[in-house]
Order: sequence, then C-alpha cells, then structure tokens
Amino acid sequence: MRSGLFRRVQNQLDEAHKVVMGKQEWSPTQARVFATMLNKVVPDLTAAFVQHEHNIQDAPEKMSRAQLEAIASGVGSIIDAEVQDIVQEEDE
Repeated sequence: MRSGLFRRVQNQLDEAHKVVMGKQEWSPTQARVFATMLNKVVPDLTAAFVQHEHNIQDAPEKMSRAQLEAIASGVGSIIDAEVQDIVQEEDE
C-alpha cells in the first residue's frame, strides 16, 4: 500500500512544484490531501528521532566481574515476546 502511495505522490511532484512556484493553483483541500499523502510516504524526521542514553559510567573492560554480572542479571527482566512475520500486500 505504501508503495502505491509513493507512486501517486511521485507522479504529483512536478505539479506540486508548479504550485509552490506560483505557476499553478491548488485548492486548500488538494494541498491538504497532497501533504497527507506525502507524510505517509516521507514521515517527518523530527517525529522519528529517538535518543538513547547509556548508564554505564566505565568501559566494560574496567568494570569488575560483580558489576558485569549485575548488568547481565537484568537481562532476565526483559519481557519475552513471540516474533511474528508481517506481510504487507502492495496496492497495484
């Protein structure tokens, strides 16, 4: 489905450029529909930003065996999950 949206948006890029350059006009509804489709194909990158912080103060090579074992023992608290393959059908 996403690839179908991509093709539709790709086909409208030249027309959208003409609108931006003032050579063509779109109604507000047409502009909103194009923006919505574009956001489905190319999501806002700021919304996808994820920050990950490490809490380890020392390099693992400098940590004691007890510290390493304490970190490793936390692995058991991870929730077990079943892996599922999700197949998406393309919209032709």
